[in-house]
Amino acid sequence: MLEVNLDVRRDKGNDKENKMNATERVFVSIYCMVYQDEFSKEMVNRMATGQEIYEFLIKDAGLCKDENNEVIPGDCNLWYLGCNDKYGILQYKNIIKQWDLGESSFDRVEAFISLLYLDKVFTDEQYRNLISRCYEGRQIDNMYLIRDYLISKRKGEVWVKKMTDSGRR
Repeated sequence: MLEVNLDVRRDKGNDKENKMNATERVFVSIYCMVYQDEFSKEMVNRMATGQEIYEFLIKDAGLCKDENNEVIPGDCNLWYLGCNDKYGILQYKNIIKQWDLGESSFDRVEAFISLLYLDKVFTDEQYRNLISRCYEGRQIDNMYLIRDYLISKRKGEVWVKKMTDSGRR
């Protein structure tokens, strides 16, 4: 498993006080424009638990298909938030992080995740998993290369990012 040095810390104090109630909901809006508006709108302007937000970020977007037009599993929603070429928004309560064409960033996604973690919306394990997925997404850093990355991963091959015209966002 990939280890990531976490520079965000929160008071460990009383575990009961540090855990958000599993049924407690917070307001979020998580969305980005992918292809022809194919990204899920499941987390747009809604109240959700930390577990629901976590599962949405980790969940496959289902947007990558192989040469047989079969969905390639593994393209998590979080990656599209960090490396899409259009616009998007990450909102938690009244804190809004948004971007325009070509301005997506895993720095912004990690800041959003860290904010939720510091407010005890995510558990330590969820936080580590999300930051690890961000690190993996940074290696791809282009939504148009996610498919190639997943195909290489499925074949057990080492994926090397190619800097071609289609490889730039």
